[in-house]
Amino acid sequence: MAGQSGEKGTESGKTLHRSPRRYGKPGVQWRKAHQDGWTPEKQAEFLDVLSATSNVTEAARAVGMSKSGVYALRRRDAAFNQGWRGALELAYAELEMLLLRKAIHGTEQVQTVPDEDGEGVRTVKTVHSYPLAVALRLFLAHGSSVAAFRSEQGIDGPGSESALAEIREKFALMRARKASSESGGDDGTGAA
Repeated sequence: MAGQSGEKGTESGKTLHRSPRRYGKPGVQWRKAHQDGWTPEKQAEFLDVLSATSNVTEAARAVGMSKSGVYALRRRDAAFNQGWRGALELAYAELEMLLLRKAIHGTEQVQTVPDEDGEGVRTVKTVHSYPLAVALRLFLAHGSSVAAFRSEQGIDGPGSESALAEIREKFALMRARKASSESGGDDGTGAA
């Protein structure tokens, strides 16, 4: 332990911290063991919220911890870091699918426009929109780290060749069913 920077030992609830050498002498200091409040339950809850939101600030707030504290925990705890990466991959896959659904289908909102005196309804209209700004911001923020994690774990993302081949196959089946139903024949399910 002696002579190495940052080494720690324990004695009756205290931590011996050896700091880097200064002026040729090692620095030694006894301190109380640090209790940062990150229980296993808080860590699990943080990772659950992170996987649901892709938002580190919101996940830290949900467990009553600081954003800087969660980043410090991530740096010092390899298992938590791995859980973090897995949670982000899950959230990221959801974002990818959300963006794909929104790009294809958009969002419909019914808007009511009151008449001039405000007592009746002049028009009701359906507005089709694509509110993707927040999803795109999160998508871009975590893209490279999720891609690295997927590569390490052998996970195929929604944009992988195997996923695209599966989508193409489903589209071909849908086209065949449609063509068959339009011609009055079999619908492609085996039932006449």
